[in-house]
This record gives sequence, C-alpha cells and structure tokens, in this order.
Amino acid sequence: MKNKKDLGVIKNSNLWFGVSGALVLASLIFIFLSIIKFSSPVKAGLDFTGGTKLEYSFANKDLEGKDLSSESIQKLLESLGLKNSKVQVAPKEEKTQLIIRTKAISDDPVLDNFNQDLKSKYAEYTVDSIDTVSPVIGPELFTSGLTALIVTILGIIVYISTRFQRDYAFAAITALFHDVFIVLGLFAFLGLFFDVEVNSLFITALLTIFGFSVHDTIVVFDRIRENQKLQNKNFDFNDVAELSIAQVFQRSLNTSITTLTVLGFLFFFGGLSTKLFVGAMFVGMLVGTYSSLFVASPVLVLFRTFKKA
Repeated sequence: MKNKKDLGVIKNSNLWFGVSGALVLASLIFIFLSIIKFSSPVKAGLDFTGGTKLEYSFANKDLEGKDLSSESIQKLLESLGLKNSKVQVAPKEEKTQLIIRTKAISDDPVLDNFNQDLKSKYAEYTVDSIDTVSPVIGPELFTSGLTALIVTILGIIVYISTRFQRDYAFAAITALFHDVFIVLGLFAFLGLFFDVEVNSLFITALLTIFGFSVHDTIVVFDRIRENQKLQNKNFDFNDVAELSIAQVFQRSLNTSITTLTVLGFLFFFGGLSTKLFVGAMFVGMLVGTYSSLFVASPVLVLFRTFKKA
C-alpha cells in the first residue's frame, strides 16, 4: 500500500531537523548572551524587576538650542537622588522621545520636582506613560510566573506520558521544548539588540503556546495511532506517519492560518499594551504548527527506528 498523499515530511526529516537545529542553536546562543547581560533568559521589564518607567515626548521645534541628551538627563536625575537610572533619548521626525527607567517614584514628590525641572530646563512635553511596580512585587511576580511555567511543563509531561506510549511522549516533549527555546531565543535577541522587555503577559503567552503546541501534536499522534492498524510488511511505520500527517495537514494549516490572521490584525491595529503578548502568541503559534507536523512526527519515527535497531 502506497501513500498517494505523501507530502515527504518523513522522507525529508533531515531537512526539518537541520532547520530546527539551527533555530534552536541560535536561540540558545541569544539566551546565553541575555543571561550574561541581563541575568535572565530575556530582558525582564518592570513587571519583574520593579521600579518606574517614564516616557515623555517633546516637539522637536521646542527643543531648538536645548541640550536634551541622556548625559544631561542623567545629571538631572542624580541631582534629585535618582542614581543608577537608565536614560534613552530617541529622536524622531517631529518629536523626540525620552525614556527613563529608575527606582519606584510614582508616589514620590521627587517625580513632581523632576517634571518641573524638565519643563523649565527644556520645553513643554507630553507624558506618554508612567508605569510603576513595587520592588517587592516585581520579583514575587517573576517567581510566580516561573513556577507556573515549570508546573505547566511538568503537568504536560505527565499527561502525555500517561496517555501515550513512551516514544510518543518523548517526541511531543521534544517538540514542546523546541517551541519554548525558539520563542525565548527570539525575545532574547529582541532584548539584546532592540531593548524589547517582557512583562507578565509574556508568561501568559508562553502558557498559551504550550497548550496550543501540545494540542496540535496530540491531533497528529491520535491519527498515527488510529492508522497503525494499516501497518504491515509493505506499509511500515514510516508510511503510517506520512499518511497521518497528510490527513491532518490541511486541518492544521487552516486552523493556524485563521488564528494567525486574527493575531496579525490584533498586532497591527490593537493597543500598544498588548503588542508584546500578541507578538509572542503569533510566533508561538507559527512555531507550534511547524513543530507538530515537521518535528514531533519525524522524532517519533526516528525513535522507533532506533528502538527497532
């Protein structure tokens, strides 16, 4: 019996392993560099570190002849007792954005003094945002988020291990960690080179990605298990896996395209506060769909081949 719907997924498994291996390796390098620089796999935002993030906008025409630089703002902050603050000045076409990260000061009179000095020394400004998280709550939130991730992963491992045979569980868990490392690697890269910080919504996105990835993988594995009755000496396990992938391929693709379309609209037309969450979800869904079809099943076949040998 030959598979008329052969997509060549199992046949070209070395290609998928090469692509995934390169992505995971690059992700691990970026995660390692992020740990060295930020002491975290990704650049943690205020939700996890605590402190205040201030964002101001100045009209460029009002700043003519004024020295608005990170050094001058740093000196102003130090004069108010706000040492070790991080200052970023980002000039744009019609306005200049000032971003400051410092200790928690939103309810402190120091903030009022700083705002007055900023206005008198430079120009009128617009306050884009003021975000403050207690230095106590931030680390607690990070610990709680990390605990939730670990418990979720352990729960998924236990569930898969009890529902499927050991080789199925091994393949599904491999695909899960493949997705996690690539998403973390991407955001480690963005944190290192584009100052993208993650917040508590990023943890929520990761948990959702776990569920989606495992669900998609289980759909494929259920079909493989159903089709194993077709297995014989002329139609081996490789053929069964290939047939099963072909049967669920269109369904997985349609589901993913629908979800990704919605996430795409949310990313471009939604609020700024949800961009990180939606972006992480988009990447996670994309990688999760890929791993369910092109990683989990080939790993399962590879495991069976080694076990038979």
